[in-house]
Amino acid sequence: MAPQVQIWVHMDSEENAASLAVKLQEIIRNARKEGKRAYGFVVWIQGDAVKEKLTKLAEEKKIEDIAICYLPNRQRENYLKLLKIEPSDKLRNIIVVYRDKRVAARFVNLDAKDFKKVEEAFKEILK
Repeated sequence: MAPQVQIWVHMDSEENAASLAVKLQEIIRNARKEGKRAYGFVVWIQGDAVKEKLTKLAEEKKIEDIAICYLPNRQRENYLKLLKIEPSDKLRNIIVVYRDKRVAARFVNLDAKDFKKVEEAFKEILK
């Protein structure tokens, strides 16, 4: 399985979540320019309510190299249980760096200004 970074957004601010998405797009785009296979996903777990916001975000920030999506209301609980995510008022985001279906790094409630940690973990799995 190709290296990937998944960002799960729950109660994060729109500004921080958008910044995380833009930064993720940059590292995925750079990895692909180097000939690496890599994937990035940003998933909002709030349900159908964020659909229009995500469309606007993708257009405004020109997000083209990563997937931006949301968990539909009817499937939300099943996915959260499967991924062992327990939403709470304190959970803003979860960032997971994977390679070969194994977690290489995990960050909880990360501010976009600290995204270097994700970049470093991602570079390690690309080697």
